[in-house]
Amino acid sequence: MNNQLEEKILSCNLCESLGIDFKTVRKENLNFAYCYKPDLVKILWIVESPPKADPPRYFYRPELTSYDSLFRETMKALDIEFIDSKENALKEFQRRDYFLIDSMKCPADKGNSYLKPQMRSNCRNILKEEILYLNPDKILIIKADVHTPVMDLINEIDIGYPESQMLSRVLNKNSIPFPGSGRQVRFRENIQYYLLNNSQLSD
Repeated sequence: MNNQLEEKILSCNLCESLGIDFKTVRKENLNFAYCYKPDLVKILWIVESPPKADPPRYFYRPELTSYDSLFRETMKALDIEFIDSKENALKEFQRRDYFLIDSMKCPADKGNSYLKPQMRSNCRNILKEEILYLNPDKILIIKADVHTPVMDLINEIDIGYPESQMLSRVLNKNSIPFPGSGRQVRFRENIQYYLLNNSQLSD
């Protein structure tokens, strides 16, 4: 990650006025994630936010817990094996040139869902810069209420940087459900459908 973008992510304090202090864990998450960034991102997975958990829990954190539904269901959808550790699975995710980022760098959960519009606004410029920096071949957007605001942002990127044609890189023009609350099978089916279609287009 370039130093300017990293500094923006780590120094951002806009959500502190909303009562959210996530700086320490945000730095840890960023370090964990970018250890697994491929040189060229084939598919960028964009999810809502890191989970609010104690002890901390995150897609790229090494601890595998029973609550890691996003990690577990993603690896199942990709037929990547894991048992007691995430490391080999995350390395395979990286080997396939996949990378996953959060649209919001602080946790948005049921307890503060009413703050999501302001949190999205706070993270808007950071997310825009991160997408441009990663310059993925394709993009997958996970979760229904993440899809529309991220699509709006990507459209904004294309207006400002028309040469990027970023909107055309989005694989799912419809939302993919988050793999929780009984939506795990639909999540896996959606992921497999879009990746299969992308593979056929690439052949």
